[in-house]
Amino acid sequence: MNVKELEQEINNLITKHTLEKVKENLYLTKYQQQVLKEKNIPYLECKDLTELVFLLSENYDDEEIETIISEIEEFHYYQETQK
Repeated sequence: MNVKELEQEINNLITKHTLEKVKENLYLTKYQQQVLKEKNIPYLECKDLTELVFLLSENYDDEEIETIISEIEEFHYYQETQK
């Protein structure tokens, strides 16, 4: 792999894992959105991260979903923790 290909791969990873605002109080990475769409999970109906985590934990038992739940909970914890 040459330097140019490596730079492109790094940029793709950064883009894939950068949080973006999906709607008010709901931030997800492109990867998370992609997985939720593929599994036909109505994440856009959730008003915030707490509601999304509840929806996922109560209705879906899957390793990818568990990973997404962990990522969301971590983000939510750091977002809500006062600095």
